[in-house]
Amino acid sequence: MHRQSVLFLALGLLFLFPIGTSAFPVANPEEVGLSRERLARIGQALTSQIDARSFPGAVAFVARKGSIAYFEAFGQLDPQSGAPMAKDAIFRLYSMTKPFTSVAAMMLVEDGRLRLMDPIGVYLPELAKLEVLVQGTDAAGKPTYMTVAAEKPVTVYDLLRHTSGFVYPSTPNAYLKDLYTKENVNWSGVTPAEQIQALARVPLARQPGTTWEYGLSTDVAGRVVEAVSGMPLTAAFSKTGCSGRSG
Repeated sequence: MHRQSVLFLALGLLFLFPIGTSAFPVANPEEVGLSRERLARIGQALTSQIDARSFPGAVAFVARKGSIAYFEAFGQLDPQSGAPMAKDAIFRLYSMTKPFTSVAAMMLVEDGRLRLMDPIGVYLPELAKLEVLVQGTDAAGKPTYMTVAAEKPVTVYDLLRHTSGFVYPSTPNAYLKDLYTKENVNWSGVTPAEQIQALARVPLARQPGTTWEYGLSTDVAGRVVEAVSGMPLTAAFSKTGCSGRSG
């Protein structure tokens, strides 16, 4: 097995199990309801990014109905040595609790206990009425900031697709970053309730549903899962068959 810190593209349910592919049969894509032609676009997209030097290599894996429909390696494992990417390469992964949280939320949707278009204020009242930070300029061309009411509530759907307007405390927006620091929007050393209370005191970076921006959306989704399930997120993961930590 090889070790290299490069991009790992996990498709389908790969995050639920290691690549022990010998346990899974290989099927023609059409046999499991997929398109060979469309799956080929994965390789085209990854090769394009590799050529642009966004990352040196990647592994793509798609499984459906218990069978492997697509499993390919692209680019290099080690650009310095020129070693090609291997299908059994080991990668450093980050934010892997995000898919677990999203799966837990979708299982609650499937059970009829949660609806994607529900405002998150239904489950987290502190986040029912949020404001949005708006940047402008004064007569001298210097940036100015004001807050306006959100045009629509943040929905569960917004959380799952990162269009909520919640960003990370490390946001490049210096003004908003200072607000996050002032209000202690911190996921360390605080209780879940304190997390949400702090987040409710800062404005959103964007109007809900308008812009994709990676941030605290899944963390908030985890709190929604807790509110609906009535148990801590780790316990909810255990009950649904997932495992991991929030973040």
